[in-house]
Amino acid sequence: MRHNPLILAVAAAMLLLASPPAMAQDQPQSQPMTPPDFSQQQIEAFVDAATEVQRVQTELDAKAQDAQNPEEVAQLQQQAQQDASQAVEESGLSVDEYAAIAQAANQDPDLYAQIVDLMQQRAPQ
Repeated sequence: MRHNPLILAVAAAMLLLASPPAMAQDQPQSQPMTPPDFSQQQIEAFVDAATEVQRVQTELDAKAQDAQNPEEVAQLQQQAQQDASQAVEESGLSVDEYAAIAQAANQDPDLYAQIVDLMQQRAPQ
């Protein structure tokens, strides 16, 4: 499957939303997960949030290039994580719901295609 750069950016931006303690937690995943069904409203909220998270990621990348030291980069990353989480919550999803939809899109080609289609429809021309 050929991945759209937009959805790859969203996946990369998901790293912003994973706080270090949450990443360290043990989450047993011995059985394959079946992607849950998401409502059209949740998918649209995901697209809105993903677009904003991507903007936050792009802004972080630009600011990090100008950073003077690792501490400044860490501070920028922390602020970007907060901004991304806020963007997700303002879209009407929790960070966990956002992550679940992104994970499901990586496993379900139909959901992935639906998200990419919505993103392309909403992209500025």
